[in-house]
Amino acid sequence: MKGRPLLPFAITAIIGILLMVVLSFVGLDQRAEMNADDADEAEEVTEFDDPVTAGQELAQQSCIGCHGGDLSGGAGPALTGLDGKYSVEEIADIITGGIGNMPAVSNLNDVEADAIAQYLLAESE
Repeated sequence: MKGRPLLPFAITAIIGILLMVVLSFVGLDQRAEMNADDADEAEEVTEFDDPVTAGQELAQQSCIGCHGGDLSGGAGPALTGLDGKYSVEEIADIITGGIGNMPAVSNLNDVEADAIAQYLLAESE
């Protein structure tokens, strides 16, 4: 030991570095598995028994901040009288993709956006 006083510290440092490298790969593997699980969950889409009622609830959560409580306008335009102007698909595309000053509503999936579109058209009849 007298001739090499740093040898135990060097061995400990090498073992520590190797351990960090191994644990990093284990962590990356677990993260990849978690991302794969999240992707599988994201593919599960909820279907609604009554899309118009579900759309009304979702609109109350997502739309009233800009379009007003009764959807007659506010910071955003009125969402009444849409029947004949837009199809369900067009409205759902506007909700998920945005248009003009309206940003995309990213917390809704396609089924939820479709339900809101059906509600808006049902209210416009």
